[in-house]
Amino acid sequence: MAGSRIKGITIQLDGDTRGLDSALQSVNRRTKDVQAELKDVERLLKFNPNNVELLAQRQELLTDAIQSTTTKLNQLRQAEAQVQAQFERGDISQEQYRGFRRELQQTEQQLDGFQQSLQDMATEQEQLGQRTRQMTALFQATGTSVEDYANVIGQRLVRAIQNGTATSRDLEYAFQRIGRQAIGANGDIERLRNTLATVDSGNSIQNIRRDLQQLQAEAQDTEEAVEGIGDSLSTLVGAAAAGGGIAGSVQQALDTASLEAKIDILFNVSDESKQSIKEAVMAIQAYGIDGEEALEGVRRQWVLNQDASDAVNDSIARGAGAISRAYSDIDFIELIQEVNEIGKELKINDDQAMSLVDSLLKVGFPPDQLDIIAEYGAQLQRAGYDAEEIRGIFAAGVETGTWNIDVLLDGLKEGRIVLAEFGAGVDDATKDLIKGTGISAKELQSWGKAIAEGGENGKNAYVEVAKAVASIDDQTKRNQVGVKLFGTLYEENGEKITQSILNAENQTKSLDEMMNGLYETMGKTNADPMVELQQAINNVKLALAPVLTEVLNVVTAITREGFS
Repeated sequence: MAGSRIKGITIQLDGDTRGLDSALQSVNRRTKDVQAELKDVERLLKFNPNNVELLAQRQELLTDAIQSTTTKLNQLRQAEAQVQAQFERGDISQEQYRGFRRELQQTEQQLDGFQQSLQDMATEQEQLGQRTRQMTALFQATGTSVEDYANVIGQRLVRAIQNGTATSRDLEYAFQRIGRQAIGANGDIERLRNTLATVDSGNSIQNIRRDLQQLQAEAQDTEEAVEGIGDSLSTLVGAAAAGGGIAGSVQQALDTASLEAKIDILFNVSDESKQSIKEAVMAIQAYGIDGEEALEGVRRQWVLNQDASDAVNDSIARGAGAISRAYSDIDFIELIQEVNEIGKELKINDDQAMSLVDSLLKVGFPPDQLDIIAEYGAQLQRAGYDAEEIRGIFAAGVETGTWNIDVLLDGLKEGRIVLAEFGAGVDDATKDLIKGTGISAKELQSWGKAIAEGGENGKNAYVEVAKAVASIDDQTKRNQVGVKLFGTLYEENGEKITQSILNAENQTKSLDEMMNGLYETMGKTNADPMVELQQAINNVKLALAPVLTEVLNVVTAITREGFS
């Protein structure tokens, strides 16, 4: 594809005059070979994400890819001035010139992608090490092992932790579940995390054990109350089965059997996964979501995120349930779908996408406009912005107090399109308009080129344009220039467009900060007395499932005998 884009363009490079496609042939071949090998390594890492040898190969290949792509980009930039001059002289066609510009932009995007992948890899390894130490300290302090919590996190995740294939997300999920088991459902997980982290500073396991005992004591009263509810319900269900409440017990048994039958039909997974799915559906129902809706949302999550573990999908579904409970305008099933689309468009995983949605809702993002996050986020991502920066732009837009965030984001999109067109040249009408504003035609064309190319330079140019427009003293002139540079939607949005661009950096949050915010939302939801009560009822249902099944079998046998 690269050869066809730049075919027929001749340049002088390193003292030799030759075709540009020929000059790049060697580096293109090397990049292609590295990418093919990298794809093979990443395919194997899906099955064993923490394999030391494969991780080392991936790191080496990403470094090679960055080096070869940087070499290619440098050669293209060396040729850029010559190609521009040839185009202006008419030596090459407009199609060839545009092809060269696209080749330059694609190479910059590839380099950004490789660099981001290497950074993500380093971040994942850092988090993996941190969370492994955290789990180890927890087991030492409690005198337990991961096997002791198989009923809490599932046997599959236990095996993944034991054999070293668990990801940092898996370990975080396990920590949340095991931590609550260790200190109580109402214990402070973040205090537990901070306490365990002191091991790295030299704190002794004995001191950590004392801190854990204090956390347990603080949560004990509320935990005992919840356990008491569960015991009382168990007694009531048992009495119902033994006496006049047999009809209620039969109905419970039918409900459980019906759910299991639907799961068996809808999910082509192992029996262990089916149990995880059943627990996830019941947990979502505890948030006040209808049973059919809970089942369909969970089904969709497992289908859309097939490569993830049961533990990760369970956590994402519960996060969606907690958000849906908090915001009445949000549909649980639609949220699952939207989050998956956001993750794909912003190049992040589903739980990070869920945390991004949670963080935006908390700053006032309209619950009924979640669908535009993926739409406009995709455009910003292609322009070179990462998920954290995109979140900052959306949050800054909300902060302007706009009545319609959709219209504002549409204005930002139109602004990028209009400004990019100035990269090809500034017309006389615009030159006349910007006289006396401190903006020169040369400067505007330079910004337009950078915005058209995207990447870091494009982002910086967009900010510079916003600053330049915002600094025009005359209100009438500022509005006229704003409409000219950002398009007709500037008339409706006005300075809210420039404010969104300029204030985005102040609204940027890291993905880790957003994840912690989502955990906080889930923790507060789980601590809701109504949710606690329903969870207690669900726990009783799960515990009594074999008994209720026997009740159903007996009633069925009696019914058949009566009819015969």
